[in-house]
Amino acid sequence: MPRCFSHAVFCLVLSFFGLMTGQAKASPEGALAHVVSVLPVWPGHERGGQGARPGQAPEGSGVVLREGVIATAWHVVEPARRIDVRLHDGRIIPARLLAHDAATDIALLKVEETLQPIAIAPPPNLVQPVCAIGNAFGLGLSLTCGVVSAKSVSNAGFNEIEDFVQTDAAANPGSSGGALVDAEGRLVGMMSAIFASGSDTNIGVNFAVSTELLIRVADALLDQGEVEYLDAGWQLTRADRSAVALVAAPVVRAVQSDGMAGSAGIRVGDLILEVGGRRVRTPRDAKTALALISKAQKEVQVLYRRGDDNLLATLSFAVSEPSKSANVKAVTSLETDCPHPAEICQLRQAVFPISSFDPVGSATRIAEDLLVTNRHVVGDQIEATVHTPNGPLKARLVPSSYQGDLVLLEVENLPDTGVIPELDVATGTSDRYRVIGADIARREVRVFDPGDLIALPEKSAQLGRLHVGAHMQPGVSGGALVTENGALAGIAVGGGDGRFEAIPVADVRELLVLRDDKDAIRLTESLGVDFVACEEAMESAATQSVKDTVLADVTDICSRSSNHGQLLKAGRILAQTGAFDQAIRIHGEAVDQVPNSINSRMSLLVSLQLAGRFEDMTEHARRLMELAPDDPQALRFSIQSGVWGNEPELAEEGYQALLKADPRQAQAARRFIDNAPPTPPRR
Repeated sequence: MPRCFSHAVFCLVLSFFGLMTGQAKASPEGALAHVVSVLPVWPGHERGGQGARPGQAPEGSGVVLREGVIATAWHVVEPARRIDVRLHDGRIIPARLLAHDAATDIALLKVEETLQPIAIAPPPNLVQPVCAIGNAFGLGLSLTCGVVSAKSVSNAGFNEIEDFVQTDAAANPGSSGGALVDAEGRLVGMMSAIFASGSDTNIGVNFAVSTELLIRVADALLDQGEVEYLDAGWQLTRADRSAVALVAAPVVRAVQSDGMAGSAGIRVGDLILEVGGRRVRTPRDAKTALALISKAQKEVQVLYRRGDDNLLATLSFAVSEPSKSANVKAVTSLETDCPHPAEICQLRQAVFPISSFDPVGSATRIAEDLLVTNRHVVGDQIEATVHTPNGPLKARLVPSSYQGDLVLLEVENLPDTGVIPELDVATGTSDRYRVIGADIARREVRVFDPGDLIALPEKSAQLGRLHVGAHMQPGVSGGALVTENGALAGIAVGGGDGRFEAIPVADVRELLVLRDDKDAIRLTESLGVDFVACEEAMESAATQSVKDTVLADVTDICSRSSNHGQLLKAGRILAQTGAFDQAIRIHGEAVDQVPNSINSRMSLLVSLQLAGRFEDMTEHARRLMELAPDDPQALRFSIQSGVWGNEPELAEEGYQALLKADPRQAQAARRFIDNAPPTPPRR
């Protein structure tokens, strides 16, 4: 995925030029003392870059945010078994991970050294001169300079929560976690992401986490060890074209009756203009605006439009702490706290939290004594615990020769008043879907944010899936995907980056029929055993020095498990270790299994990209562009593979689509097409 600066291949010479005329009290050069090189020891590497040729081991950057506390990018240190940092004077000292927030890709390190924190700059202006300081290509700290290209970027697509300062100051592998500073050497942001970084080239579209978001997250991590984000109790979506023609603002699609927005008088159909004084134009803008508000702040002002009137509401966040109960709560027939259509709300009674190989998952009731869930929730277990309003019940695995990510559970004494959805819904009867499943954070079964249909199952695929924008998260696997009129359409299975998948209800019917197959017991047992063996092989590959035998185990065992989610994960592990042939094979199997999966196609493209097989990318990039014609990330693949895969018409087609989807990124893409660097070598 075009994302980070931590994988280096070749070296560029970076230069620093003066930003101001006359004398100044401080300068970007002075900020070097507040930036460090981060040397994570990743599995498969003897040391974090020390003693190795530049670019041959993972390295990143960090910025001293508090005395002895260093901020860096989470993706730099996430796989690390040990972390060292190299100071600007060349000394190398150990560091330990204090805390991290995956939603913003921010991590904090602690060192036993008196390092002085960097000064914080005021919010930057457009075209303001800035310099990026980082450990580019593992060559040591260097500076590159440019200007602020954009502010408050929340839709780059790298992190769940984004508030980026965009700059054309060059950033390259190793720069992640470094500092973006102003002319006086004060921190403007922490370097985080680069456009088309998978190509190992910089084309002038780089992103730094704003200091406002960085400090907000760092303060929470230092105080509480985690970041709690405020929930307004609303569901926002993009307004239709007629509304956007008048004002760019997200529209309220649903409001929780007892939530902050509902209590403040905000209604369905209102347009949200500002949150906390911050202008919002999209749902992600609003999400970022709320994320910037600390838990200590009790109120926030929201400017919204209803009809022709602009109104002001005050969201109050003075709420009690959530229950500390260890179990996720099942839904009783008496509960009515659901701000969705009644036919959808009642289906919460058909979904139960369960515990098995995965300690928290979901299962959907399909008969008086039968539940269906994902195989990856159960693994090789023959029992599961079902959490009901009347207490936990034991469920027994029912063999079936169905080979996809579904299993049956038989359980007695489920509530007599529970809902049992019908299984005769035809796939694709709705353009909009919702997921009902266990919410680990709220400790309850609930209805998640709705989303549109992205793609139907590929007809030729034996294990094709429904592809939707309906939100899913850990814990909902095995839950119900339902249409807007409350019909069961499929079983939630996972996904990410706004692209989620469900196994169609037709496969549930097949799962039931195949109980009578003579191979049902054997296949159920072998698929469960292979699933767990694949998990163990991947864990071994992630924690041990990489050896050919370990990689072979991951490849062969995970291929046998044939679990789509495991294929994606195993392919990423193989690609990270440089086993590109195996990664391409595994990701290819994932694409063959679920051809319309955007995430699978992207994973395969990344493996091909890292291997330098750009001509092999073009077929998949073209298909990806058909599946996601408005996704900038998908379009970047078509541009890159078209340029380096000798299909200039594909690159031009991708550029024209990107011009409509994101004109700012299209400018950088145009420069890349017209002045492409030499094609990286095949690996």
